[in-house]
Amino acid sequence: MIEAPVVSIHLPPALRTLAGGHEEVTASGETVGDALLALEHAYPALTGRILHGSGQLHPSVDVYLGAVSIRAREGIATPIGGEEVISVVPRTTRVVDGEISVG
Repeated sequence: MIEAPVVSIHLPPALRTLAGGHEEVTASGETVGDALLALEHAYPALTGRILHGSGQLHPSVDVYLGAVSIRAREGIATPIGGEEVISVVPRTTRVVDGEISVG
């Protein structure tokens, strides 16, 4: 039986207290979504902070697999290869010339 890849997940300071103070944790999964669900299972206080109840990314975070945003790939269905790193990054909201920009 083939095991799912294990990845390191880097958490931003605002979420670390919800993950036992850890800056980095490990999880496994075939996809980024699988790994994030495993993360929520291990640290229930994170539930709803990265993924919505619908299973989609929370609008307040961006998630990167390596250096590429999963929003530019296949979203939470982005497959995980070998040893990779997932980074959860808070999105910022800016007002430029009266228009709200998130990114």
